[in-house]
Amino acid sequence: MGFEHYMYVVECADGTLYTGYSTDVEARVAAHNAGKGAKYTKPRTPVRLLAKARFFTKQRAMSAEARFKQLSRDQKDAALALAAKRPFEDVLAEAIPGFAEEPVGEFVARSLWQNRDEAYRAFNAGLLPSVDARAVVGVRTPALRKIARELAKRPDAGDFFADVPHRLFEESQLHAFAIESASGYDEALAMTRAFLPYVDNWATCDQLPNKALAQRPGETLAHIRVWIASDRVYTARYGMKALMQHYLDERFDPAFLQMVADKHVPGFEKPEPASAAYYLDMMRAWFFAEAMAKQPDAAFPYLRHPERGGNGALDEWTRRKAIQKSVESFRVPDALKERLRAER
Repeated sequence: MGFEHYMYVVECADGTLYTGYSTDVEARVAAHNAGKGAKYTKPRTPVRLLAKARFFTKQRAMSAEARFKQLSRDQKDAALALAAKRPFEDVLAEAIPGFAEEPVGEFVARSLWQNRDEAYRAFNAGLLPSVDARAVVGVRTPALRKIARELAKRPDAGDFFADVPHRLFEESQLHAFAIESASGYDEALAMTRAFLPYVDNWATCDQLPNKALAQRPGETLAHIRVWIASDRVYTARYGMKALMQHYLDERFDPAFLQMVADKHVPGFEKPEPASAAYYLDMMRAWFFAEAMAKQPDAAFPYLRHPERGGNGALDEWTRRKAIQKSVESFRVPDALKERLRAER
């Protein structure tokens, strides 16, 4: 996952200092002494490690390297003397003007690393077949929500939001959670539209909030239509979820059912769990199960078997999955469940 980045300082045989960056300082020092580390140190071996500062991003470590090099030799020596008693990164925060405030990328990486849970990482990675397991840190949702609230308050939060696509799964989760802190409809919509093209898994898609979008249902519905029509699976899934959560009650229009029924990926009559089509069709089934709880008269023809008078608008896999979810729902009446069981 790459959370260990170091800026280091070595003393050369002639008494001069060399400052560098590495993810493995001991190996780097050995390379210097083997004459393979850098042009500067090659004729000045052996070198001796004086201090190393640990950071959580390459950018922060390399910034420390560049800014330490700008100090005078006396300032460097003073900082190195302090490093014998304190973590060098803490010394640098005081010795380098303007370096004390960590940038948003370092804040995010440090926060994720400090809250990682290896057992949870292994568990969570297994639930995310579309995500590279190496991109999963293993941070639980309550901790992510806490970090997201802190992130949203930072003046440089926009730098994080603009740095997409994110490298880590939890970074995407933080982005989604942070949208909850948007100040009103316009900001929530703008942040959602900017992030949606980079959502690449069902978990982040389903964590994306849409409560603020209900403030202007007419305007939001126009965006939902565009999202559902998108060729990006998770953009379409998000649109369906928003439609399900805000437009199956007093704002319901029977045309919404057909809109979702029509969004089927051709050629995937039985989608595999790891496929994008699977997560789209699961959302379609979820939508119709919710519709059976709230608008049963309008939704029932979609779940009824075509040979028994159903309208045939849903592919068979999604129709059966919607029946299964409806039967499992606590909000669908038992009498209606019995009718649905007969349509399997």
